[in-house]
Amino acid sequence: MTDPLHRLRRRASLLPLLVPLIAVIVVVAGSVWLSTWARTTVVILVRHAEAPAASSGDSDLGPVGERRAARLGAFLADALPGRSVDHLYAGDTRRVQQTAASVANQFKLPINLLAGSDWPGIASRIRREHRGQTVVVVGYASTLPIVYNQLSGGHLTLDDDDFGSVFVITLPSPGEARVVRLRYGEPPTATRVPDPRP
Repeated sequence: MTDPLHRLRRRASLLPLLVPLIAVIVVVAGSVWLSTWARTTVVILVRHAEAPAASSGDSDLGPVGERRAARLGAFLADALPGRSVDHLYAGDTRRVQQTAASVANQFKLPINLLAGSDWPGIASRIRREHRGQTVVVVGYASTLPIVYNQLSGGHLTLDDDDFGSVFVITLPSPGEARVVRLRYGEPPTATRVPDPRP
């Protein structure tokens, strides 16, 4: 027959082993939680490339826009060394999808289309669903400022002839958003005014 006092002493001797084990489990769980919470999200905003001047409605890109859009994927690959694009969103018109195609081909991604009603909620969707990832959003002069303003807390307006600006918004978690403006493709051609002097 086992002595009850001996059994009690045996249980007490396991306690010094359990305390460090529990401490290790808490530290590991805390580290995993912190690493998933403290990740940086990168959002890249790009306006569609140039459509023909006389176009209306859902037009294709013009020759200048085709050349610019063809450079976008390689430009982003160079701008993001060692990092890949995880998700690609684009407006639901031909000129926007044609601009996004270079990114889709470069990073082997599908183009997730955004209808007009999707634009006001895309910033919160990115924050919620894509934490720690790199997301490219190709849109319009009217929709990109909405996303920019919601993500960065700043204010953006795009000039009518600005088709080459790329806005890289870094969203550290925790921390404040940071924005870098880059340019790709050829600069807009200025219309030359003839000299009125003889």
